[in-house]
Amino acid sequence: MGVISTTQLHYVIVREGDTLASIAKRYQTTATTIARLNQLALDTVLTPGRILQVPKVKPPAAPPVKSLPAQRPRIPRYTFAAYTSSEGVYPGSERALAKTGADGLSGIFPLWFQVAPEEPWRLQSYAGEAQIESVLQSARERGVQVIASLTSLYYPADVQTRQVLHQAMTVYRRYLLEAIEYTYARYGLDGIWLDWMEVDETDRESFAEWVEELAKLSQLRGWTFVVNIPMIPTVLGIPATPSYDLARIGRAADLVALMLNTEHRFHTGPGALCSLSWAETGVRYALTAGVPAGKVLLGIAGYAYDWKDGSTIPEYLSFEGAMNRARQYRVNVKFDPVSQTPMFVYEDSTGTEHQVWFENTSSLSQKVTILNRYGLAGLSLWRLGMEDAGLWPLLRYRWGEIKKLSVCSFHNNYYDK
Repeated sequence: MGVISTTQLHYVIVREGDTLASIAKRYQTTATTIARLNQLALDTVLTPGRILQVPKVKPPAAPPVKSLPAQRPRIPRYTFAAYTSSEGVYPGSERALAKTGADGLSGIFPLWFQVAPEEPWRLQSYAGEAQIESVLQSARERGVQVIASLTSLYYPADVQTRQVLHQAMTVYRRYLLEAIEYTYARYGLDGIWLDWMEVDETDRESFAEWVEELAKLSQLRGWTFVVNIPMIPTVLGIPATPSYDLARIGRAADLVALMLNTEHRFHTGPGALCSLSWAETGVRYALTAGVPAGKVLLGIAGYAYDWKDGSTIPEYLSFEGAMNRARQYRVNVKFDPVSQTPMFVYEDSTGTEHQVWFENTSSLSQKVTILNRYGLAGLSLWRLGMEDAGLWPLLRYRWGEIKKLSVCSFHNNYYDK
């Protein structure tokens, strides 16, 4: 089949009960044609909200209309995604960067660096030089910034993470800053993604000072500086961020990523990763605390969690892995009316019930509406390569285009003294 121009395509949002055959009939084409255009198998189970490309047919002449309502302007925004190597059976983010980077991503957050636990004045790396150079080249070719992580995600269970972070940003702050500047400058990275998830409440002031020091360094070097904030719900259903002074962080950082894919997670029961109401609650909380809307990234999940009955440790799945599981057990995906997210229930071979919760194009579209309503900077995805592939045409449809970053994209007047 020859290449079809985008001007010859419809972008069709899948409705409840749609199949490739029913959509083909509605648009006077064939299921095989739609499957080829969207790189799908003919027996693919379609989830409501997914966007499909469908060939156009010449429409009949329409009667004249007096006027058409003005279209709401589409404002380009930023899209960032965490970037990893392979995770278990799931491949890393390399292929997804090559496929979506040029017109889908502003930047990536590779999980490469963290503080050495035994020597908290230096960095340890989870990537070799060849890998870093390869990712940098691929990103540069697609106009994507590489904003490497300074994370606390990968410490083994016997490491006292909070104590390591405390020492790093207090006792060894000056030496660690020098190590960060040397490492990030050596590789020619575009910025820092600070992803410290386990800061102790007693270090609230120290962490704010640490953020301000990293902001000064980033301003000096022309780097983009992003701070990730975990938003954990309390029993009242509102976020708790006792370790993070959001007002100071919001003034210092270029961007603040609100990690909202936390409503149900490891060590909780099953449920929505981020319900629509939780997303809006988290955004309003951050704005009220003093983070400027134009700096906020809405953090979303690309993965799925499969909770077995009686267990609080879910299995980590990709979106496609979740769809394969629904097909395997011949169950339908439902759109939960309360959380406004997709889920399904199945019984395994032992008769044990499972609940699978995730995000798809339909649920993410509603979160984009919240993002647009509050004038946020864009979104942050965990992680690239796990998501519903329909996300990328959705964002281009809603925003017109994805904003790209340059060296001078941000100029933080907070440090012009």
